[in-house]
Amino acid sequence: MNSQVFGQSNEQIDISKYFEYENFESGFGEIIQTDKIIFEISKNADVHVKHIIVGSKWNQDQPKLIKMLPGKHSNLNITDEDGDNLRPMGFVGETFEESEYIIAGQKPFRAFDLVAEYDLENFLELSDSGIWSKHIQFPHDVLVYVDDDIDLIFANSRPINIENNGGINCIGCDLKIEFFDKPETITKKIIKSETKLEEISNTGEEFVLEFISDGAVDELNYIKELNYFSFNVNQENQIFLIEIPLDLLLSPYHVYFSETNQEILVESDQIRKSEFGQTETHANLSFKVSKEGIIHVVGSTEMEHEKLLTKLQKRTNQAIATEEDKSNSIFDAVKNQSITDNDEKSVEQQNGSDNLYEDWESTNSNTISSENNTIIFIIVGVVAVIIIGIIIKLKKN
Repeated sequence: MNSQVFGQSNEQIDISKYFEYENFESGFGEIIQTDKIIFEISKNADVHVKHIIVGSKWNQDQPKLIKMLPGKHSNLNITDEDGDNLRPMGFVGETFEESEYIIAGQKPFRAFDLVAEYDLENFLELSDSGIWSKHIQFPHDVLVYVDDDIDLIFANSRPINIENNGGINCIGCDLKIEFFDKPETITKKIIKSETKLEEISNTGEEFVLEFISDGAVDELNYIKELNYFSFNVNQENQIFLIEIPLDLLLSPYHVYFSETNQEILVESDQIRKSEFGQTETHANLSFKVSKEGIIHVVGSTEMEHEKLLTKLQKRTNQAIATEEDKSNSIFDAVKNQSITDNDEKSVEQQNGSDNLYEDWESTNSNTISSENNTIIFIIVGVVAVIIIGIIIKLKKN
């Protein structure tokens, strides 16, 4: 777990050994606050880090210090938000690899952000089961940009399809991010028999369920009369992503976990789950199991399913109307879809519009102390906008 606080401390550090400038007389640099951190991750332990400093400005005779994440650093660069270099720059220490602070020699324009970036080794961790993960905890905004070959990530065990998105934005961030190193689809077949003869001969309509998991998937036990299937879990903290044919089980789904010797399911056996990406033929179900036992998946009735479809259509229409309104403004270039936490008992709160993210306890974007107070936003992308006119930016590097 990497937990750090980047606050305004007004602390001064002697940097006279590491920073030389003809008008720099005090010999001390002030530690300044990081307003935002950007992580650029891929299927690699190393990560590219950017510290964003918003507002403020200073000259070369008043250099500022930016606290870096612990670890081995390389490839330091300091620019403004347009990518133009800001010099002088440096670091506190004999080598940048082991240094703790970046020296930002100047920030000449208050209106343009400063970007201090570097590579950090061994940030992500790869488990034996093939899951990359990292727990990120900061009091300010954290943006996570993900490489193009990663289509699905889990944010606090919730799946997010980022195939057409840049990544996620975490506000007041307490986030565990996970994704598969080499996801492989496991298929399981279920025979749905309509007559007694088909049951005896083990024939009938065949349905295929597709699993993606970081462990084995046991054989399924399907009971048509109960609108239900189950399977054993033989691994702790195993992630499951299941594509279920709607002709087999209707969404929304109820997921239960029980001990191997437990005969009766009760309401308290329900576990947290997410549903997303529903189509006309399939629905996607995801959950994480903390220990060994049995998973039970129960489908909904026609009435529950129709109620869900009506709500999804309403939300889709609202989203389309919102996007049409946004298209009239050049300032609404980023579409955000939030994931909040709410009570699992309400069917209406179990699915979002396009991605069917299940809701949980209500969150507050101003609260930063716990996982339930983290708001995660999908970064959909920036819409290209043509602005008539000329904006002239004068810079002095």
